[in-house]
Amino acid sequence: MKPAEAAAIANASRELLGQGDAEGAERVLAPILGALRTDAPTLHLMALIKKAQNQLDEAERLMRSAIAHALSEGAYYNDLGVVLQARGEYGEAMRVYRAAMALAPETAAVRANIVRCLIGADDLQQAEREASAFVAAQPSPESWTLLGQVQRAMERHDQALGSAEAALRCAPKLRGLQYNYAMALERVGRSGEALEIYERLAKVDLDTAELALNYIRALFAAGRKKDAETVAEQSIQMWPGVTTLHTVLARIRWLRGEGENCTELTEAELLWRRPSDLALRLACADALHRGGHFTKALTALDEALRYAPQSGQLLSAKAVILDELDRPDDALELLRAVAEAAPQARSSRRNMLSVLLRCGRAVEALTLVRELRAQEPDEQYLLACECTALRMLGDPLYRQWCDHQRLVRTYTIEAPEGHFTAESFNASFANLLRGQHRSSANPLDQPRPNFSQTPRNLLTHTDPLFKTFLSAVEPHVRDYISRLPESAGSITARRGKQYRYTNLWSARLIKEGFQPSHVHDRGWISGIYIAAEMPDEGGQNPHSGWLKFGEPNKPPPECGVERMIEPKAGQLVLFPSYIWHGIAPLGGDELLTAAFTVAPA
Repeated sequence: MKPAEAAAIANASRELLGQGDAEGAERVLAPILGALRTDAPTLHLMALIKKAQNQLDEAERLMRSAIAHALSEGAYYNDLGVVLQARGEYGEAMRVYRAAMALAPETAAVRANIVRCLIGADDLQQAEREASAFVAAQPSPESWTLLGQVQRAMERHDQALGSAEAALRCAPKLRGLQYNYAMALERVGRSGEALEIYERLAKVDLDTAELALNYIRALFAAGRKKDAETVAEQSIQMWPGVTTLHTVLARIRWLRGEGENCTELTEAELLWRRPSDLALRLACADALHRGGHFTKALTALDEALRYAPQSGQLLSAKAVILDELDRPDDALELLRAVAEAAPQARSSRRNMLSVLLRCGRAVEALTLVRELRAQEPDEQYLLACECTALRMLGDPLYRQWCDHQRLVRTYTIEAPEGHFTAESFNASFANLLRGQHRSSANPLDQPRPNFSQTPRNLLTHTDPLFKTFLSAVEPHVRDYISRLPESAGSITARRGKQYRYTNLWSARLIKEGFQPSHVHDRGWISGIYIAAEMPDEGGQNPHSGWLKFGEPNKPPPECGVERMIEPKAGQLVLFPSYIWHGIAPLGGDELLTAAFTVAPA
């Protein structure tokens, strides 16, 4: 074949690939591939086609062949790195990217891919160094945006805002950069400024479902609830298959008092236009479940199962609803079927634990949880389930692991340095926490009325009062760790010389709010600090807002609360992260807490 003919065919194939027609591109290029099996550009093009078809093994083979015939072509190394990264082979991808950098040090695409690969590998410290080097070498919207992505992943939201602002200065008219800047503003609590940008972008062109979703949420947070609902309805007409839009509209309508009619628009979409859209059906059932409308949620799932009777996701969701309806035996039957269909799926077996315990099958639950803990020995939910099974069986090991008198300890925080009294510190800290709830705890994200929880990790917040708080609790955390009894099993076995704070957040309850029992899955030691509490003046509920310990989230018979602690401002409570804990319904006007987890370093 003459070179001009081969070039024309390759160009036609490349054009089809650029238009998103990978199959057409392959049909055009495949007939000449054998004749050009040593031609690096042709091999590279076919590798790109295979990658677009998600045939990653073949894409890697062809990309390596192209490199073998063009050893100094940095772009080929870069594209091989992209394939390896898509397969999750981050270490090998990094080695290939480094080779690409050596051959083409000024290529921005390689620098960007290195950062993305490190993010994918969860090596955020190195990703930050590489992104900063990218910015220093080539300050641009792309480099600043990548640095912001790393900072956001590290929950350094104030720094991420600065990077988003720098990217926008490079190209102030780009809509995407304006949108990124608005999101960064929201994450630091400047929601009013973010709303102004969303509104301006939407008035020009509401061009993506992502913009619509953030615009809706910002409107609702600003108290413009009717506007938020109107935009949600309009957005669903534009993107009827985007489940998050249906979910947010259902939540808005539920909060408005629509009850089980909150999913009316979604149901109409399923009935008339998208009857086989299982993701939308699942979203509809989830919205009903979240609102407490279990019977209607069950009906929605039964309808979905007509289209996919073997769907593990739908069957698992139905089991959850059956358990809510106090039908744990029926729920267990479904969960067994899901687990048998996918015996290697850890999640399907994990989902059985709570229901097994509710059905009184403590021996079977204990066997299963110990199998799961062999792979994840420090997962706190598994420990909690093991403790519950031991409790049901009357095993003395339960009392060693869940001695609520010895392992749940209370401390009183003294005035930190720089504060005259503990009361003055507490008042300042409480005001800071309230501000976090006002600025970042969007009602659409909260699990129940009269309760809010801050979404970001407050360890990365720049206000120095958070560091003051951690300094104040630190001696008590050290004391708690030093007092762990050897008989307490897992929690004492993990004790070492070093530990670190892994998360800090705040929960706020107002009248009639509560927090159901839960554990902190990735913790070791947990702390709850009472920043503010307003007692029930009427005195109708003697345990209003009290902390509860020992009762599982869905308690089996004879597994109720084992200890309660009255909340008092300035009080710190420390306990193992696997111990079930919650907050009783609040009769007073407010209970404001700061909570944190500690893990071995």
